[in-house]
Amino acid sequence: MNIRSVTATVGALSCLIGLAACVGPSTDASFPEHSVATWPDGTFPNVDNLRMVEPGMTKGQVYPLIGAPHFHESVFHVRVWNYLFHFRTEDKTLTCEYQIAFDDHGRVNRTRWNDQQCERFAPAKIADGVDRSDTSGKVQ
Repeated sequence: MNIRSVTATVGALSCLIGLAACVGPSTDASFPEHSVATWPDGTFPNVDNLRMVEPGMTKGQVYPLIGAPHFHESVFHVRVWNYLFHFRTEDKTLTCEYQIAFDDHGRVNRTRWNDQQCERFAPAKIADGVDRSDTSGKVQ
């Protein structure tokens, strides 16, 4: 290899590493638009499995319970998984957005819903042990 080839290769690798950093840790806590979902139809989750998602769990423990996230999540050091879930109620089907945030070690830090009425299916949880569906703020 000549010096130009080495320089070009190093330059290309630097660009790739820079681009990888751009899709790095996602800490955006906003809910994505439904139109960008990789699973635009969403899913009907197993509610018992959904309720088992707890702070401290790893991604490997969450995945078999509720599956892969439904949106294009960042590639490296993913911090947020978003889901589009449907639930049958007495008179209609309710669509809910669910989000799981992971800490620096890839463990669930908190879960939340975009709409509070969805918490009746599985309460939002946060690592400090406070059940966010309990308005008293007591540690459960």
